[in-house]
Amino acid sequence: PFDLNTPYAESKKLMEEYATTLAARHQDLVIVGLRYCNVYGPRESHKGKRTTMIYQYAQQMRRGNPRLFWDGNQKRDYIYVKDVVQANLLAATQAKESCIVNCGSGQSTTFNRLVEILNQVMGLNRTPEYIPNPYEGNYQEYTQCDMSLAQEKLGFVPKFTIEEGIRDYYESGFLMEA
Repeated sequence: PFDLNTPYAESKKLMEEYATTLAARHQDLVIVGLRYCNVYGPRESHKGKRTTMIYQYAQQMRRGNPRLFWDGNQKRDYIYVKDVVQANLLAATQAKESCIVNCGSGQSTTFNRLVEILNQVMGLNRTPEYIPNPYEGNYQEYTQCDMSLAQEKLGFVPKFTIEEGIRDYYESGFLMEA
């Protein structure tokens, strides 16, 4: 189910409806929709303010303590870009029927945990500063994907844990680019 409070969410829902209709009309085609969760990894800096919290916190931590909303216990399902590539390849080569599946890790991680991991990976000891959420009332507190359909239809199982993905991201050099 979609929360249609934003034009972005509404556009995603409309695209899925269009793809489902197209697949029903053209059963000779295999159409696969991948619902990406929070994709992080090298070269995301071009997204500006829309980069993942992983990248945003790393940038804040380069200069000082990171600023987290409320108590930092909001949770997101993050998927490393290398796993996304694998999901796309499987969708293109392994899907036997049209489907729409989630493309996430299947695990949610708190913002506090992201700071812990970034401290370990970056060799820092930063302490979160908690601030009021300026987006209160229109802010998603929790995401976690059910990955069972992706595994069933595509054979997709993410390979990177959040810790492994952030470490690989850091080692690529792109996590620290400004």
